Amino acid sequence: MIDIKPKNVLEQPIFMLTKATSCPYLTGNVEKRIATDISYNKNTYEELSINGFRRVENWMYKPVCDNCSACKSYRVDIQNFKITKSLKRVSKNFENFSHKLVKNVSNKEHYKLFKKYQLDRHAGGSMSDMDEGEFTSMIETSPIKTSLLEFRDKSKKLVGVVLLDVDKKNLSAVYSFFDPDFNKFGLGNYMIIQCLLYGKSKNYEYLYLGYYIEELSSMSYKSRFKPGQILENSSWQNF
Repeated sequence: MIDIKPKNVLEQPIFMLTKATSCPYLTGNVEKRIATDISYNKNTYEELSINGFRRVENWMYKPVCDNCSACKSYRVDIQNFKITKSLKRVSKNFENFSHKLVKNVSNKEHYKLFKKYQLDRHAGGSMSDMDEGEFTSMIETSPIKTSLLEFRDKSKKLVGVVLLDVDKKNLSAVYSFFDPDFNKFGLGNYMIIQCLLYGKSKNYEYLYLGYYIEELSSMSYKSRFKPGQILENSSWQNF
């Protein structure tokens, strides 16, 4: 007799469509997302990432807007990444800084830096109102292996953090924040460089950097990291 075991419905991906809200990136546009909770099916994480989904806490989501397709998933080929002359200049600005991969456990030092970053770069945005409990949930809630890459100046003061998903073959920069006092020196770019160099040393294939929007300079910087690929019409294309 064949033993047929019933499957728990929670083990099957269930996708939900969010209601239309104001687009956080392009003024006057509205945004819709398709989302799924991966708490009980974390093995779908890799496939969802390859298909343009991003993670926030236990959710994976992807924009599915009615009249806009400006958001393009962007990833970098880690093993073939080379530091350009301009990125070498950025790295030189931080040659006395240190970085370390630690557990994704939040503390007041992280939250203080996060608030400083939000108030300077995204004042009035939805994340600028996050309290410490919400911040802790963002950092610590993850069904998959997740770490923090901390950056400190020569006096050991925390100046930057990357929330980094570590999958079997790939890395994903879920969110990053840094001391805005170092923005003009390219600290944000330096943090991505170090993610890529870490990935290369551990033989990872791709670093997912989220969505690329050509019209926004705050997101188009991602194209500085080559070789890159964008997800276009369900296939990854060299960019």
